Amino acid sequence: MKKTIRGWFLYCFILWALSAYSFAGPVPETSQNRYNDHFSKITCTSPDPLSFGRNADYTPPSYTKLSSAGNPLPASATSWIMVKDNATGLIWEIKRNMDGISNYDDPNDADNTYTWYDSNPDTNGGDAGTPGNGINTEAFINAMNHAHFGGYSDWRLPTIKELAYLSDPRSTNPSINTKYFPNTVSSWYWSSSTSANYPYHAWGVGFRHGYDSYNHKYLHGYVRAVRGGRNDHPASCNSTAGIKGLEGVVTYISCTGCFP
Repeated sequence: MKKTIRGWFLYCFILWALSAYSFAGPVPETSQNRYNDHFSKITCTSPDPLSFGRNADYTPPSYTKLSSAGNPLPASATSWIMVKDNATGLIWEIKRNMDGISNYDDPNDADNTYTWYDSNPDTNGGDAGTPGNGINTEAFINAMNHAHFGGYSDWRLPTIKELAYLSDPRSTNPSINTKYFPNTVSSWYWSSSTSANYPYHAWGVGFRHGYDSYNHKYLHGYVRAVRGGRNDHPASCNSTAGIKGLEGVVTYISCTGCFP
């Protein structure tokens, strides 16, 4: 009898341990429209869809194509260079010329890959990364801003939350809405967020299946620039858990910081 009880407790402990270990994977929508903090119920009326990241704050994705002058285009447009996320207000760069050949004279070339590098100690999370002979994420952003792409000069790398929000659970290989984001490689894209536990790693999203993780900064990854929104997030964070629903994605970063 004692062995049976011990075995039962061991079985329950293993189940608890497995459930406690989380990673960025698909889960169903809950249709929950409110949630609790430590003491009370909170109504889900957040003005910033990126501020909470809980299922109750879920906003279905909605995009608008933009011209080179930043003007809205119809969804049927066949030529556009930027996309506005209507839920977050962010404006995203659109890649082009995905032909398997890198062209670093064109920062918008879909085939370009870069090492992660940020020379600013206030934003690099404690490790600048790898310069990569000039083929790095900082050089990419500088090229975008120097060219005033789309008429703007405030382009930046997205935070891990902003980048993960692009992941579309209805699609794989790549896991993104290709009607608005064509020429997306089913591979690793860098974010600006450094791992707090491992400052020589940075967070990113693998757009084959849309899962987020972190990787060595010396590795080459794809990039997509963004502008607008809030850019006062901490330079590093501890962990993420991507919550992929049936209609869209919400990412919750389970650490202090990384969110407003």
